[in-house]
Amino acid sequence: MPEKIQRVFFSSERPATSHCFDFAIRSLRAAELQVNRIWNRPVVGGDPIIVKAAFEDILIDVHFYFISLRNIYRFLKKVIADPAFEQLRPELDRLNEKWFRHYGKGREAFEHIDQRLPGEKHEMNIVEIEEAGARRKINYGLRLREGLFLHSDLEWDITSGTFEAISHDVQALLQQIVGSCKPIKF
Repeated sequence: MPEKIQRVFFSSERPATSHCFDFAIRSLRAAELQVNRIWNRPVVGGDPIIVKAAFEDILIDVHFYFISLRNIYRFLKKVIADPAFEQLRPELDRLNEKWFRHYGKGREAFEHIDQRLPGEKHEMNIVEIEEAGARRKINYGLRLREGLFLHSDLEWDITSGTFEAISHDVQALLQQIVGSCKPIKF
């Protein structure tokens, strides 16, 4: 990977570009770690306090997973803002539409949950849903059997398989960035 970062460094026209490229790679690794933490933990049962703590730990990992995905986009956006790589903007826009915009909303669900609680300023942003004939508002929740995080009337696939698809798409863009670099001459 250092060779790829060097190629970006020597091809870029902005000083921060190679750092942002490196940070995008690190954020992709952070997302991978979070998905592994979500799905590769021991199953707990029995004591309601222990079960509640385990679900809270998963929610923390989901939050940081969403932050990591948002950071990938933020850093790639800065790389693509460099004139040396701006021809790849349509590809980043495609990834934003396919993945990042939606997962960014998941991050916001955690970051601003305090404003959406009953009786708070943005309570009306929580949409009432109906499940099995019962109407209710969901602030956030998990459906682990389905691999979903829920907030209001939105849901996010947090499965390893979906992360693999995101990772594949991000790695393809990272490779396009490197592939568009000028050859290094020493």
